[in-house]
Amino acid sequence: MDKSDNWLLCNKIRALFEELEAADDDAAAGIWRRMEFTMEKAGAEEDADLMLPVLDRSKDEVKTVLDGWIAGTMKLSEWDNALLKRALKAYRKRLKITRQDDESSGSRNPLSKGEESSILGVRPPEQYPQEVWDMLIAQGKLRDGGHGLLELATT
Repeated sequence: MDKSDNWLLCNKIRALFEELEAADDDAAAGIWRRMEFTMEKAGAEEDADLMLPVLDRSKDEVKTVLDGWIAGTMKLSEWDNALLKRALKAYRKRLKITRQDDESSGSRNPLSKGEESSILGVRPPEQYPQEVWDMLIAQGKLRDGGHGLLELATT
């Protein structure tokens, strides 16, 4: 997968909105067009809750969408949900491989009863930016284990 596709729409829109807040009227038109292009690139043009505020050029409505994303009261776009799902799957695969490697290590006694690995967390895959892992932590799917390690959140 192309690394350039591993971005969260909610963070891109938030950054563009911050630019919009600081821009004058001449620059604002270009920022609105960039916001619209970003939404289309993410395939969000069919989601009226996301696209209409941008097409209407309504700062208040875009702010409401952003606040809803931050508070967790508004669902993320399909793009963001798919990206978070792929990232979590990649994390679980890395954790599984690391645990299997630890369990099959030659340092264990072959006459033992085959203890399970005690590894709880690993560094997340680098093909996803930190903002993706921060979002998964905020959603409660992962937790910060310290020293750059993430752990699966226990339910």
